[in-house]
Amino acid sequence: MAVVTFEIVTGLQTLIRRDFPLADRTLANPTAATVLYEGEFVKFNTSYQVLRAADNEFGLAVFVEKGRMDVQALGKVTVLMGNTYEADTRIFTSAALALGGALSIADNVSYDGKTLSGLAVYASGPVIGYVTRLPANNGGKLRFIQTLV
Repeated sequence: MAVVTFEIVTGLQTLIRRDFPLADRTLANPTAATVLYEGEFVKFNTSYQVLRAADNEFGLAVFVEKGRMDVQALGKVTVLMGNTYEADTRIFTSAALALGGALSIADNVSYDGKTLSGLAVYASGPVIGYVTRLPANNGGKLRFIQTLV
């Protein structure tokens, strides 16, 4: 069974979810080194397509499991587009995390032998959210409340 990398803790009904085309279809290929993971953060290019977010940029969380056939076929990925939510994620950097601490996007998060775009202690750019539960008390997952959009 696959490891769940991102899980919404609050209600899902009020969240705005949208599908956007991928700038690079290999991001949907589960065997590619560049595959997107659920809970990674993506940004838009000038064509309104999504690609992996970089350090300290605006980003939206991917809300679809890695390797899904419909994502591969359509070349589109679902992202959480609006409203506040609380979630658990495995895609984060644990250095200097503190309860209530601000989080930003880091593009050097190591997970599953890959370098991904996840959460880290706020460095600069937009604040994506705040730590609500530390990994040591949450089965190795970081719980955060997303407040950006």
